[in-house]
Amino acid sequence: MWTCPKCGHKFFNKNQSHSCGDFTVDDFLKNKTENSIDLFNYFICEYKKIGDFELHPVKTRVALLTKMRFCSINKIGKDFIDIHFVLTQPYNGNLLFYRIDNLADRFFVHHIKIYKREDINAQVKKVMNLAYNIGNREHIKSKK
Repeated sequence: MWTCPKCGHKFFNKNQSHSCGDFTVDDFLKNKTENSIDLFNYFICEYKKIGDFELHPVKTRVALLTKMRFCSINKIGKDFIDIHFVLTQPYNGNLLFYRIDNLADRFFVHHIKIYKREDINAQVKKVMNLAYNIGNREHIKSKK
């Protein structure tokens, strides 16, 4: 792991490109609705049941990090949270995702919106586990 000497954030790759800043989760949640803050906290609590991770808040989102960033809460609306998961293959045709971004055929960023606690169902938890394993670089270990 490499730690940026300027902002103190941890990265798997040395000198990884990022935006330095002194941001907090509280900054990200400021002026958000009680419902959306509850969804954010519930999502984080559900993820903690899978394993340990760090929160990495930046100006526009809060990323979840183990060895690498594997998930991010990108936006908090009045009645939803917008999340993406980093996976190593696209899950096209799955109605769970409203968009999938291809990052050079290496990673596929899967976007979902959560409107209520019940939306974090078994299918979402399966994706959460997959992304968490990517964060721990299990996809690299399995290729050896």
